[in-house]
Amino acid sequence: MTETESISPLENFWKANLPTRNLLIIIVLAYVILTILSIIEGEGLRISGKYLAIVGQYNQKVLEGHVYQLLTAIFVHVNILHFLSNSLFLLIYGFRAEERFLNWQYILIFIVSALIGNLLSLALFNPETISCGASGGIFGLLGADLKLAYEEEKRKSLWIFLGTGVIFFSLSAGVNVNFIAHGVGLIVGFILPFILKKRKAIEIHIDVET
Repeated sequence: MTETESISPLENFWKANLPTRNLLIIIVLAYVILTILSIIEGEGLRISGKYLAIVGQYNQKVLEGHVYQLLTAIFVHVNILHFLSNSLFLLIYGFRAEERFLNWQYILIFIVSALIGNLLSLALFNPETISCGASGGIFGLLGADLKLAYEEEKRKSLWIFLGTGVIFFSLSAGVNVNFIAHGVGLIVGFILPFILKKRKAIEIHIDVET
């Protein structure tokens, strides 16, 4: 008889208020809605620039007072490859972070990492620049995961997350990529666990045979 049963993250995906799931739902809904509107506009599966200027981070608009774009831009993606790669790595790094951080800490790491990256992008890039995507927040989760991997297992998990991080960076690379948001997100995500001392307790499951 099993006294406590271990439920995998995928099995538990719809059974609890998981931050990874909730973020992914917002990202999917945003992509689907913007894609439908863009198809109507004749843009196909690439999100129309008209809508990116409204919900992406259009620096000129932000400077004019549309500060909400610093937040909405986190959940907007320009095409299907951008959307799918960010969704995949949100799952990879998100599940790991959920095991160790309280829900509010997880959301804090994701949002703060992304926002600081967006703010620096606002300060350093041309006012006519439009940027968007969850990469800054996802790199923040990666940074937090690397910190935990080093603390807890020293080598094995550290190299695994470094390897997947290189893959994520490679998939994210290209023309017009906001490397500032990526790098800043990674650094902020690595630093925040030093401040967030209280962590989620690790559950130990014991099988008792009768």
